[in-house]
Amino acid sequence: MSPTSHPAAIDWLARSSLAHNFNEADPWTFATFMTIHLLGLALAFGTSLILDLRLVGWGLRASQPAQIARNLQPYLLAGLGVALLSGLWLFIADVLKFWANPVFRIKLALLIALSVIQVWLLFRAQADAQPSRSIAALTLLGWLATIVSGRLIGLV
Repeated sequence: MSPTSHPAAIDWLARSSLAHNFNEADPWTFATFMTIHLLGLALAFGTSLILDLRLVGWGLRASQPAQIARNLQPYLLAGLGVALLSGLWLFIADVLKFWANPVFRIKLALLIALSVIQVWLLFRAQADAQPSRSIAALTLLGWLATIVSGRLIGLV
């Protein structure tokens, strides 16, 4: 697939009434969705950071991972949900530009992988099974890569 070609679903989405309506909306609409997206990512990252640091043994040592995971579950899932939904709206706003940006696709792949791994870690910790310290450390690095790639999207 050449850099200018894209899947038919991307073409369809770019021509959809959703994309048209979003592009015709008030200029503050994109900024509002971006703010909501960043807040969702911050909530997801913050809760992941707390759990991952505990799992690698760098914090909250007096607390059991299962209890931390149970306490953080609604916040992690809410953050991921908000980030996903607001990110979808942001993507629809300029689908062709975002899809053509390789850094966007890297961020998307990282975020999907991190979401799956983080939810797995969350439920594994709640079950009192000892999740791998190396996987928790890997997700910390994954979040760093996601944050950096998210920032680079506007620069590439």
